[in-house]
Amino acid sequence: MKKINEVAGNNTTDLTEMNRSAIVRILQQKDKCTRAEIAKLMGLTQASITKLVAYLIDMGIVSEVGSVKGKGNRRSIGLRLNAEKNLVIGVKFSRHVYAIGVFDISGKLYEQSETEYSLEEKAGKVLSDMKAQIKALLKKYEKVVAIGLALPGPYLRKEGHIAMVTRMPSWHNVNFIEEFKEEFDKPVFIEQDANAGALAEWWFGNHGRPLTSLTYFLVGEGVGSGVVDHDSLLLGNQGIASEVGHISIDYNGPTCECGNRGCLELYCSTMAFLKEAEEKLPELFKESYKNRAQACERVFETARKGNETAKTLVEKIAEYIGYGCVTLINAYDPEIIVIGDSISKGNELLLPTIKRVVKERTLPEIGERVRIEISNLSIDPTLYGAAAIATDRVLRKPSEYLVTN
Repeated sequence: MKKINEVAGNNTTDLTEMNRSAIVRILQQKDKCTRAEIAKLMGLTQASITKLVAYLIDMGIVSEVGSVKGKGNRRSIGLRLNAEKNLVIGVKFSRHVYAIGVFDISGKLYEQSETEYSLEEKAGKVLSDMKAQIKALLKKYEKVVAIGLALPGPYLRKEGHIAMVTRMPSWHNVNFIEEFKEEFDKPVFIEQDANAGALAEWWFGNHGRPLTSLTYFLVGEGVGSGVVDHDSLLLGNQGIASEVGHISIDYNGPTCECGNRGCLELYCSTMAFLKEAEEKLPELFKESYKNRAQACERVFETARKGNETAKTLVEKIAEYIGYGCVTLINAYDPEIIVIGDSISKGNELLLPTIKRVVKERTLPEIGERVRIEISNLSIDPTLYGAAAIATDRVLRKPSEYLVTN
């Protein structure tokens, strides 16, 4: 397997590969593009682009697709990425459930599955079942070039294990790098779930280009964030640079498993939301629910129908999400904050309160310039993000990873 941490050099070969990567990534974002458009976007001469594109065409990574109308009604040859020749497997691992999907590098989903497990179940058994499913997909889809794995944070990416996941102590000693490095004949790339979600929104979220920075605010079973700044994930020394879920919003608040008090996660995770909802709206939970996301949706639907108690619960959690957004704005200066995961299904019920809190608690010159949106991805952002982890890595080194003629 390829090493997870790779360091780029500065020689001519590296520069050429960086330029090839830039072309592939432009084509990944566009249906069709001309050499002239790519030259303009990259700030290179058309002769340089022609040479780089010729290599990618010879390798079968890029194809010519007919003419495209340009300036002065001149026609130019269009280019497209052969995304369908290069598939990735995304794996989302979280409390109670893991999901696996097959995608191509344009983000098209081919199939996905979801498997529930008990927290009392041995980690080895869960991992064994997960690996068996991945192997079956690798056998079925021969064009898979890489696998992305999204884990709940804080994930210590250098050491390969999760530092702390609430209610999952048996998983703290699992070294995911060791578990997967020799398991498949494809490279496995691992990131924490919020970073994965950030990459999913960056690559597949359709938020408009050019985009300089994006923060993904994950509000679900856990609470966290991922930051993409100028095309790169913000990681920090141990890979936990944006672990907003364990920033205290009340230093006298309840003790968190991380050792801190009043962590944001204690106030706006699905567990916190449903604990209060079950106390104040017990009638909603007389019938069993499939998962916490479905249970949250019951509360949101009740609020949409005008139930005042449900509306109060939703407004309260929206305020806490707003506090988190204020922290993200002041810490990372994002161009856009995208809120995703289970709680984001509250959508239009949440946004007015979130934006009010941000307006009240940030300088107008700062807060008013940040777009705050709910994720519009039709696929689970973390599962999509797992695919984006792999996509991001292979597109940075197309000659090494992508399928060629």
